[in-house]
This record gives sequence, structure tokens and C-alpha cells, in this order.
Amino acid sequence: MQTRQAPPWQRRLFRLAAALVFLWMLLLNCLTPYIADDFPFAYAFDTGLRLQSLPQLLQSLAFHYREWSGRVVVKFFAQGFTMFPKLIFNLFNAAAYLGLGLVIYRLAAGRRRGRYDLLAFLLIQVALWEISPAFGQTNLWMCGACNYLWASLGCLAFLLPWRYYLERPFAAGARMVFGMGVAGLFAGWLSENGSAGLLVCLVLCIWWLLLRRQRVPVWMWSGAAGAVVGFVILIAAPGNYNRATVYGDYSSFLTRYAVRFFNCLNMLKDYALPLLFVFAIGFVLLWFRHSSVGAQALAWPVILLLGGLGANFAMILSPDYYERSTHAPFAYLIAACAACLIQLDGRILRQGLACLTACLGLIAGFHSLEAGYDIASYWVMYNTRDALLRQEVAALGEEAAGASLSTYAIEPYTRWCAAYGLPDIRENSEDSIGLCRARWYGVSAITASETHTYPFPGHMNEAYAAGEAAALEAQETQ
Repeated sequence: MQTRQAPPWQRRLFRLAAALVFLWMLLLNCLTPYIADDFPFAYAFDTGLRLQSLPQLLQSLAFHYREWSGRVVVKFFAQGFTMFPKLIFNLFNAAAYLGLGLVIYRLAAGRRRGRYDLLAFLLIQVALWEISPAFGQTNLWMCGACNYLWASLGCLAFLLPWRYYLERPFAAGARMVFGMGVAGLFAGWLSENGSAGLLVCLVLCIWWLLLRRQRVPVWMWSGAAGAVVGFVILIAAPGNYNRATVYGDYSSFLTRYAVRFFNCLNMLKDYALPLLFVFAIGFVLLWFRHSSVGAQALAWPVILLLGGLGANFAMILSPDYYERSTHAPFAYLIAACAACLIQLDGRILRQGLACLTACLGLIAGFHSLEAGYDIASYWVMYNTRDALLRQEVAALGEEAAGASLSTYAIEPYTRWCAAYGLPDIRENSEDSIGLCRARWYGVSAITASETHTYPFPGHMNEAYAAGEAAALEAQETQ
């Protein structure tokens, strides 16, 4: 398919849309405080001391690898950012979110460097915003963003050279062979299911070239080998098996894996059906045009689709499949849908995409207003509580170190708020999050005797529902 040069106004609109995405995410990041695991991650896992240096961070990660998880590449950032003002993370994380959208766009568009497809970019952004069942946890929460957003970005970015080569082979030297090997090592080491999806894509790319009797370049072999080595290092971590003992599971082998399979299937059914429907429609429309677009145009979306399904069903090997773990599988599926839609160039089809973008954009706009209100309200309440706690600590003086403070928990409303579904201050503060939060304030313990909320018309949360039930019961007893 020939590349056509985009008019200047289209390039400006594309860049404006990208800038608005960055600024919106920067604002939401600035309104997101430290939450849940961010407090333990501010301290070295081996010594419990506040992180202040790179050697201290590396020793902490080595201990974490042995005792809890092999995901030390993303944990390097999750812990490392706690040593700096949070504004640093806010800037980098907003850039990472925009970068993920641009990487997905480029995976779909390939070498069409002269074309700025605003409709495709906007549909990608709407999908990233709307599909994620735990948006705040995976894109705004510092610990969660490093574990999921950054891992997805790394895996998909590693696929870009593969996408370009499959579209049009190019020559590469020894530096790329070495560079892809190192990059593959880190990409395979990022995330259990995200990296598993990456390996599926790499194997399918190599198989596609062999099927078409094309030469597989050395850098592909070195990149795939590096990814396999990184994935083995990730999975073989002793901490993974130590952590597995914490979770209960079914004793029957068949029952255990049948339940896990349906957990994975339900994640697709409950949250990803819109993506699967869009892919089915886009791929069928593309299939009818296969004589003009070529076999490669059909193969690449399927590779991304199978990568996403592989990332999703890789969670069969895990005793738990949290909603936030869908980030990488859904990123692959969004890329697969975009790879289909961006190739549909007919006038009527483009007009249909424009209508679809407008409708979905309207929905995303309403949700953005709700999300902004929720996140800003949580930020105000969080900072109000923070100021009260610090006043209490200051009033206690030297006695603060042995003191136990009592306050309230805060419960948000929507999945776009990073605190939604994550533990806040609880009645029992003896877990690692509670102990590290208390250490953060310089006291021995912080507990919550009640849960506070804020007005949010049309929505309900557990704290608000409990308050309404208590009020109704009080009225009935009067």
C-alpha cells in the first residue's frame, strides 16, 4: 500500500491530540498520592531502611528476587522513583502512557511515516481509557504503573523492529544483533504474562518468515534468544515459589487448571469482548480485500491477537488473576484491532470509523469528567487527612515514635482512581503496608476506625452504602 503525505493540518491535529493526552495524564498523576505498596517500596526489602542510593536499591532487588518475585526490572523503577520527588515520576509516567499509545499506533501503521491517522490514534486512546478494568491501578498508581504500564510499553516497543522487517526487510549489522539480544533479555524479564505474549509474537514472526521461505535475520534470532533467557530468569526466581505458598488452591489438578482456565476466559468475556468484536469485524473486512492488501496485512493483526490471547491465558499458571493483570493482554488486543482498522481505506469505511470515534469519544468524555472529579476529590480528602496526621505527630514530639494514631480510611468510586480496589488505612495496621505507612509518618501504628467518602451523584461505594444502611436502621429504631 502506498504512503501518502499527510497535510500539515492533519499533522498538527495529531500532535495536538498527543499533547493533550500527555497533559491530561500528567494532571491525573499529579493528583495521585502514594498509595498501598508505594509505602513498602520506599524502604529496602532487605534492611527496612529508607532507600537513598543505587547500591542500596540493587541489594533490595536481589533480596526481592530471592524472597518474593522475579519481576526486578520493573521493580527497579517502582522502588527507584521513591528516592525522588513524585513530580519526577509524574512526568515520566505521563510520557510512558503517551508512549504506549504511540507504540500501539506504530505497530498498527508500520512504515507509513508520512501518514498521521488521527482516527486510529484516537480510537487507540479511547480503548486504553475505556477497556481497562483497573485503569488507575495500572496507569496512575506508582507501583502498579511500573509493573503493568511500563512492562506493556517495553514488550510492545521491542516488537517494532519485527513489525518493520515483516513489512519490508532491511539490512542490519552486528550492533543491532547485540542490541536486540540485550533488549530481548530485558523485554522477556518484564512481566510474566506480558513477556509470555511477546514470546508468542516472536515465534509467530519467525514462523511466518520461514513459511514464506524468507531469510530470518540474525538479530531476530538474538532478540528471541535474549527474550527467552530473560523470561527464564523471571520465572525461575526463588521468590515466585516462596510467594506461591501464600495462596490457597484446589488440590485436584484438573479442578485447579479448569478453574484457572475459566478465570482467564471470564476476563476476556467480562472486559475484552468489545475488542474481540472490533477485531472480528475489522479482520473480516480486511479479508475481503486481501487480494489488494496482501497476505502480510492479514498476518500481522493475527500475530498481535495471538500474542494477546497468549498473554491472557498465560495466567493459567498463576493461582490468582487480578484485574490489573489484564493490562498487557488488552494492550496486544488493542494493537491487533488497530492493525486491522488502520488498513481500511475505503471512503465509506473511513466515514464509519469517524462516526464510531465520535460516539466512543463522547462516552470517554463523560467518563473523563467523572474520573477527574473522583481523582481530585480523593486527592483533597487524602491531603486533608495527611495534614491532620502530621499535626498529631508534631504535637506528640519525641513521644511520636511509640504512638499509635487513629484516623479514617477513604474510599473512592471509579476504576480510574488509583486507590480504587487497593488497601487504604485499615483497622489492623500490622501488615507490611500498614507498618511502612506508620514508619512514613514516624509513628508505631496508624489505624482507621471508620471509612469516609465524598458526594458522588449516581454512584455508590461500600462506605457510602454502609452509611446509608446505618442511617436507615437508626431511623427505623427511633
